This record gives sequence, structure tokens and C-alpha cells, in this order.
Amino acid sequence: MKEFYHVSRADIAEINQFNLQHFPGYIETEGFFSAQEFKDFKITNYPNGISKHGEFYLHNPFRPTGPNLAFTPNELLLETTFELIRQLKFNNRKSRFEITFGCLNLDDAIKLKTEDFGGDGEIYKVSCEKHSIADMNLVRQAGSIIGLQVIAEKYWNGEASPSPFWEVLMENPVNILEKIQY
Repeated sequence: MKEFYHVSRADIAEINQFNLQHFPGYIETEGFFSAQEFKDFKITNYPNGISKHGEFYLHNPFRPTGPNLAFTPNELLLETTFELIRQLKFNNRKSRFEITFGCLNLDDAIKLKTEDFGGDGEIYKVSCEKHSIADMNLVRQAGSIIGLQVIAEKYWNGEASPSPFWEVLMENPVNILEKIQY
């Protein structure tokens, strides 16, 4: 098994492994789709379950204003574009909604925690059987519709941006080995 580092903003002290889950709760938008249609779509597209990242993006309704704003419109657009390009051209790759993210080394995990997460979270050494890497900085881009599609193809191809930050896309199960004190 290959070892990596994971930054968790959730309390994972009581678990020893990340796995895909079938998170409960199905949302509906009256007149547009029912809770059953939501459930059927999710089960058809993610039959083995989803990760916590998947739960966040697939279950949480997008609210463009107010105190419940959990992400920006760009994040919603980026994740949707990257997922559709994956489904269309890279269906042999696991969805970002089905994996656990990691860092190649401790220095990258510390950088992610301090620069992206504002110092929030804990760093854990983890291991998994299968993984791939992709440049996280490609997911942070915005632009035209065609531009986003080109960037998504580069991401799934494993290509680098001008200043890459490599993230590890770990296929579950992912074993939590130890909490890192640094």
C-alpha cells in the first residue's frame, strides 16, 4: 500500500478508514425534480456510494446568498464541468465525488492546511491500494465554458498547470494510519 497525507477538517479520531457511503437524504425542487428522481440519479451514477466530498457537492443545495453560502458559484460550475468531462471522456477514472483527497508528502499537507484551510484541520498519514494524481490548481481556474472543458481534460489527463499543486485522488477504502504532530 502506498502512503500519503490527508488534511481533515472533520473530527475523524474515531474512525480508521474512509469508505464510500450511501448518504441519506434526498432533496427535491418542486416542479423540477422529485426526491425519488434525485435518489435514482445518484444511485445510477454512483452505485457504490460517494465520499464526504461527494456528499458536500451532491447533497447540499446551492444558495447564492445568505448565511448558508458554503461555496461559490465557481466551485459548483467547476465541479460540474470536471465531472461531466470525466463521464464523457475519462469514465475509467473515479469521480472526484467517489475519492478521498490526499497530498503526496507532509510539506504539501502543511501547505494545504495553512494556505487553503486557514490553519484549520488535522493532518493524518493514510494509505490506499489505488490512486492517481492531478493538479489541484487546474480545479481552481475559472473562465469560459470551452476553457473550463480544456482545463478539465488536462486535469483528468494528469497534465500540469504553470504552477502545479499535486493532489492524490485515493480510491476508497483509505486506511487512516496515524495523526501527524508537527
